[in-house]
Amino acid sequence: MKIGELVTGLRFMINNEQREFINMLKEHIKISRYDLDERHQRLAEEMTKIGLIHRIYDEEKETVVYKLYTR
Repeated sequence: MKIGELVTGLRFMINNEQREFINMLKEHIKISRYDLDERHQRLAEEMTKIGLIHRIYDEEKETVVYKLYTR
């Protein structure tokens, strides 16, 4: 487990799987839900509920996109 910092400045414990997903988002800037396998889709939804990542509905493509919050 690692300590991550939320956009608000609060520190939050994340596990290795969440850290791996955050690193993947850093590389791709944003990821479509349909580009993820079932496990990563569930992980993304959990991280959205916690407030670690941002979930956006892309009206043009009519799909859900995940990306990191920006300061």
